[in-house]
Amino acid sequence: MASSRNKDVSSGATRRNLLARVAASIAAAPARAGGSGRTESSEQDDPVVSLWRDWLVAHRLCGEACRRQQKLETELLREFGSFPRAKVPLSEDCGFIWAYCGREIDRLLPNADQDEMRRQARTALAARRREWKTADKRVGYTRAKKAEKEIADVEEALAKELWSAVPRSVAGVAVKLHSLLKMEDPRSALQEAPWPELRTILADLVRICAGDHRTKAHLRGD
Repeated sequence: MASSRNKDVSSGATRRNLLARVAASIAAAPARAGGSGRTESSEQDDPVVSLWRDWLVAHRLCGEACRRQQKLETELLREFGSFPRAKVPLSEDCGFIWAYCGREIDRLLPNADQDEMRRQARTALAARRREWKTADKRVGYTRAKKAEKEIADVEEALAKELWSAVPRSVAGVAVKLHSLLKMEDPRSALQEAPWPELRTILADLVRICAGDHRTKAHLRGD
């Protein structure tokens, strides 16, 4: 069983490494100076490849922003134990249930004879929220979360524009597929069809692109 888990982790890392190499390979391929081959020229002129580079920057920034806000969220939760909440007593067994908003408190304490319990729960929740807000200003979690959403919106808009663009080269097709896989299967973990097949197709496209460049370099004597 342990061997099987290790194999899954290893294959997942291999797939992620493949996508990383794909990005590096395609990003570097059109950069050769003085190329006169038809494929190189079409890649350099392909607006889809240029658009993909913009998306790739946004994608990387989005990942960094996500990791930052998760780190700050963990820091706050370590300090408070949870998001702001209040105990609502249960009369049946003298236990309690956690409520995270005023509506939950009202729903759990709907009766007129529960007015005082409802008031106490709301007061406790409000106090907890003030403490959280003070700590949040110090840590910067809300600011980080807002920044993550802004860059995620940019990434999504660029991805939609990229996917609807018409490629002029094999590399243009490859980068569209690459961005789709990175957006929809970021950890390369999906094993049901068509994800493994799509990863294989992407590898084929990159191999063809690399083969074209090696052939032209050989003909030029590079």
